[in-house]
Amino acid sequence: MKAIRVNGISFRYKDQKEPLFSDVSFRLEKGKIAVLTGPSGSGKTTMGLCFARVIPHLIEGIFEGEVEIEGRAGMVFQDPDLQVFLPTVEDELAFAPENLCCSREETGQRISETLEQLGIPSLREADPARLSGGQKQLVALGGVLTLKPDLLIMDETLSQLDRVARERVKELLHTLKAKGVSIILIGHDAESREIADEVFTLKDGKLNPCFPKPEVSRFV
Repeated sequence: MKAIRVNGISFRYKDQKEPLFSDVSFRLEKGKIAVLTGPSGSGKTTMGLCFARVIPHLIEGIFEGEVEIEGRAGMVFQDPDLQVFLPTVEDELAFAPENLCCSREETGQRISETLEQLGIPSLREADPARLSGGQKQLVALGGVLTLKPDLLIMDETLSQLDRVARERVKELLHTLKAKGVSIILIGHDAESREIADEVFTLKDGKLNPCFPKPEVSRFV
């Protein structure tokens, strides 16, 4: 079963003459981890926004093609300040389940579980604005995890964490994968590649498999 099917997508912002990428097709199976890498400015983050369907629904531009997701998608942005805006960490983690109309009991359970998974239960009542950059990134990730996504997209998340937090999140990603969650990691760091089933590189507007991952054959 495929978690995401991307068919011939192209995108350019309104102030650009040429698209960042064009005619990109991509497939990711359920319960797989893929890494999307490429040079700075190649459009990796924009492509992730397309995969999450933030583009074209929330960001304007010229979008063509089709993105189909099996289930619910959530994305952790590179800059947590764009994503973390409520007065306490608990409020941040409650935002998604409350918008899904989960019961108070279910919401509380999701919050407690996520705080434990990320190793930050002591931050429950903290003001996110007073946290370090790495702590904010964990809160942003937590806010997406309480959504219980079927597809999790993370933009440069591991690279912003200290060693202990990185190891904890990597273990969590393996746990999510075992539960059938599909994961797309955007970034350059070698650690992301180590845990990936598939690696892709975006360069000159085209997405291609990056070896040595010979089993990669997700293009149509």
